[in-house]
Amino acid sequence: MNQNTMLKPALVGGVLLGILSAVPPLSLVNCACCAWVIGGGVLAANLYVKGSPTVVTLGSGVGLGLLTGAIGGLVTTLFSIPVQILMNTMFSGYVAQARQIVSDLPNMPPALREIILAAGNSGFSIFAVIFAAFFNVIVYAVIAMLGGVLGVAIFEKRKVEIPAPVLPSPLNIQPPAPPPEYPEQ
Repeated sequence: MNQNTMLKPALVGGVLLGILSAVPPLSLVNCACCAWVIGGGVLAANLYVKGSPTVVTLGSGVGLGLLTGAIGGLVTTLFSIPVQILMNTMFSGYVAQARQIVSDLPNMPPALREIILAAGNSGFSIFAVIFAAFFNVIVYAVIAMLGGVLGVAIFEKRKVEIPAPVLPSPLNIQPPAPPPEYPEQ
């Protein structure tokens, strides 16, 4: 597994899956069994197999998928920061209206009212970003690993040549040496 040639396909697959997973309408495709994440691993495996002069093994696909997913998790987190800030500013008026409506409902239990009002206070938090980055890197790496293995299995058509084992021929077998003789005392 050559890390230098593996980095470029992992970067391409990871950045692509990260951007597609962060853009709100496109991120819904991940609801279909993490399709962008698996697709990023498959894309990276395809690029790696095309550029590899030797046969790519499934083990290389595992490593490539892990690297691709980790890169994708970081890119998703970084791209989702401005998207979240933009969404918070765009919909702040709607959130204020919804809070007013919930506050004016007379028959709502106080505990439920507090939960709903607290849910509307989703501002930018550095702790949420760090948690999301940690979560995305781990989950995306594990899922993209599947994509890397699938990509190698699909795109690697070359066969590994395993040399035949060299077995001793019956004519070259030597009898065991006799035990050493000890002088009698």
